[in-house]
Amino acid sequence: MVKTKNCSCSLQKQESLYECSSCELEDILEASHDGLFITDGKGKVLMVNSAWERICGIHRHQVVGQYAQELVHTGMYSESSAYRTLCERRKTTIMLKMTSGDKVGQKIMATGIPIWGEDGEIRRVVVNVRDITELIYLKELLEKTQQLNEIYAAEIEQMRFQQKDQEGDIIARSPKTKRVLDMAAQVSKVDSSVLITGESGTGKEIIANTIHRLSHRSSGPLIKVNCGAIPENLLESELFGYEPGAFTGARKQGKAGMFELAERGTLFLDEVGDIPLNVQVKLLRALQDHEIIRVGGLKPFPVDVRIIAATNRNIKEMVTNGSFRDDLYYRLNVVAIEIPPLRERMEDIPLLVLSFLKKINKKYRFERRFSPSVVEHFMRHSWPGNIRELENVIEQMLVMTEDEEIKISHLPTYMLNRSLTVGADRMVESNMSLDRAVERLEMQMLQHAMRTHGSTRKAASALKISQSALVRKIKKYDFSCFKEDQEDEHEGPCVFNDDFRIRI
Repeated sequence: MVKTKNCSCSLQKQESLYECSSCELEDILEASHDGLFITDGKGKVLMVNSAWERICGIHRHQVVGQYAQELVHTGMYSESSAYRTLCERRKTTIMLKMTSGDKVGQKIMATGIPIWGEDGEIRRVVVNVRDITELIYLKELLEKTQQLNEIYAAEIEQMRFQQKDQEGDIIARSPKTKRVLDMAAQVSKVDSSVLITGESGTGKEIIANTIHRLSHRSSGPLIKVNCGAIPENLLESELFGYEPGAFTGARKQGKAGMFELAERGTLFLDEVGDIPLNVQVKLLRALQDHEIIRVGGLKPFPVDVRIIAATNRNIKEMVTNGSFRDDLYYRLNVVAIEIPPLRERMEDIPLLVLSFLKKINKKYRFERRFSPSVVEHFMRHSWPGNIRELENVIEQMLVMTEDEEIKISHLPTYMLNRSLTVGADRMVESNMSLDRAVERLEMQMLQHAMRTHGSTRKAASALKISQSALVRKIKKYDFSCFKEDQEDEHEGPCVFNDDFRIRI
């Protein structure tokens, strides 16, 4: 608590003399770098210093003699620290913004300190004012810089993937896909066995390629074995090789297996769930002891191979029912990477579409493009075949038309029906009323019919309603791009284009 002191001026003979000259006191206040704003016990402004004028952009003659709260009411600034201090009868600190003068928008921190009299009432309020606009700017700049650093780090990592895995054409926009790539980058630094799981067509081989290319084994071979495509009686000899004369029809000089071919590199066992139990035993020994024995051989020899396995089957369920060895499962599953299906990472679809479009255009020397509505349909499709299905559909659409722009009419018939169903499911929310859900479905069906058939007459026929009923529904839902004209009678141009959007 600050209290006033009785003045004795030059009458006091002490080591430190306090002179109460008003001129010198004013000089001291003017010398302050912080703004000072002083009121009496009723909030009337007695004085401000030059620093306050500089910070607030207001001349002193505009405020001296006025009351602090009146300055707020007249719109000079957003709030008064002096007035709050008088009301709360304690020291206060506020953040305020200048709303007039030369410093409109300036952010200021004001601290009001009460000075108490002998009678216990507030005699003065001294407000210390500091301009924190620059401080806030620097704080925001620091936060933005930190965010940019994170973005640049992610982009550099993505470029690293693209440079080292150009063949794989990795696309990663969704958080789930980025997590898979992060895991691939992390596990590439070590030699641990990796088990990649996911539906058929999700890109398990691409992830295996990525892990190999980012690893210290990248200079060594990457040998790929589709375990499901090799007959059971040949799989063992393909993996481990055989000695001369090991069986009827064997080469006289014998044959090296995939383990030997992958020396100092990576062996990718695709569809590992299809390996028969008798071969699983030998594979387990190779993983445990880092050595193999050829078919028909007696002497083991060491191998330096990193194992990456992949499957679209439920290995845990196979372990439970006894069709896959649990000890082999745990040897393969040191690091597990599960690739989500395409329907769970829809954010990747537009980039995948552009990538495949560019690839196929280059392959066949086309210059074709997709209309936005086609990409919208791609986003609503469930993609049971995942990325492989997407690429096949895109190639089919491009090669089966002569048009430069690929439209909805070029989609496979099965996709049109399925896309509509999936889109309807996505439009229904858990807390939505039945009436609202029906409206949304109806709106989408109208949009789909108009885009597919091009006129209200044809669309009404497809929906099995009258043309007038269709027009009424279109007006009901305020499809802004629809205009009532005679396009049906004269087969004029359709008024629904690719910029058409439903207003929800």
